[in-house]
Amino acid sequence: MQEKIALGNDFTHMLGLIYLQEVASMIPVIVLDPRPNEIVLDLCAAPGSKTTQVAQIMRNTGLLVANELNRKRMIGLLENIKKCGLVNEAVINLRGEKIGGILSDYFDRVLIDAPCSAEGTIRKSKAVLYHWGTKNIERMAWIQKRLIVSGFKALRPGGTMVYSTCTIAPEENEGVIDYLLKKFPESEIMSITIPNFKIRQGITKWQNEGYDARVANCARILPQDNDTAPFFITKITKRGIQRDRFGYLGRIEFKPHVVEFLSKRFGIDPEQFRHYAIFQNDDTFFIATPQAFTFMEIKAQRKGLEIGRFYDHELKPDNDFVQIFAKTVNKNYWEVRDWELKKFLKGEKIDVNSSSHSSEGFVIITYKNLPTGVGRSNGREIKSEILRERRIP
Repeated sequence: MQEKIALGNDFTHMLGLIYLQEVASMIPVIVLDPRPNEIVLDLCAAPGSKTTQVAQIMRNTGLLVANELNRKRMIGLLENIKKCGLVNEAVINLRGEKIGGILSDYFDRVLIDAPCSAEGTIRKSKAVLYHWGTKNIERMAWIQKRLIVSGFKALRPGGTMVYSTCTIAPEENEGVIDYLLKKFPESEIMSITIPNFKIRQGITKWQNEGYDARVANCARILPQDNDTAPFFITKITKRGIQRDRFGYLGRIEFKPHVVEFLSKRFGIDPEQFRHYAIFQNDDTFFIATPQAFTFMEIKAQRKGLEIGRFYDHELKPDNDFVQIFAKTVNKNYWEVRDWELKKFLKGEKIDVNSSSHSSEGFVIITYKNLPTGVGRSNGREIKSEILRERRIP
């Protein structure tokens, strides 16, 4: 009988090879429909489920600006971004309502998964009821209106913006969209269709207040229709003439000695790095798309993915980096079996046969030819370099 393991504790989730997300929560990004090499804004990014979903659909190209005001919530965002191996992100820490004034007409697509009263999460957590109330709904609606105005200003003419919440309160949904339509005549609501998924129209009247008839194009997802959490989603575009962005006039940083070391030590194909920026931040080297590297309009808390850092002229690669870029490894690696993988992910040492493994220093651990992390070998055993907080129980 096979042992049952919750997906959240499975090694594929611990390594960032898969990400667990509620079905309805994935719909806003599907509606946003980001494309490779676009410039995209996630205005309220933490904890990063939609951020990483956007990056995946973009194929980790272009620029994805992920904004999060709350520094405590940013910790989870940064962890998920790193675990999923994003190289196209620039993480910023700014009040969402300010971004539209700084980067007006800048983004091809904007996602606003707005903070809300979270009525939809009552299904899985009754604790929401303790802070639920009409005053909280009114407060959230005030915040949401400022965020949607900022997001719309940041959107390029002809671009796509998606506004979503996990609440069913009309004041936070249709009422916010009605506010946008009145404030910006150039705004337009686009219809939403999702194959094999039931959605309902937005409501045009609530408690004696009428909304613009176009809010009927909004989508309501109710729990009884698809056995999911409820969600509200609106797809918006902006009419107008596109203006060209100013191009980056500086030099894309590229540290060739890092690539040379990876090639000589591990046999990693250097060609795959040609179209990236490779740069140093303090004592750590990073890799990012050129678009992410050249994003300088707002100070970023983080750009790209850690490659690693040098210790006594030897580069210690980052575990998440090798999962993405070490698929061509053919030197100084160790293929593990199931029971050895469990030991490695727990942070334990792996015994090796010195006759078949005499290399000392950092080595890449592979499982079924898939790079999974980094260890340090003394020729007799390999010590796991998995971060303590990322080890499995």
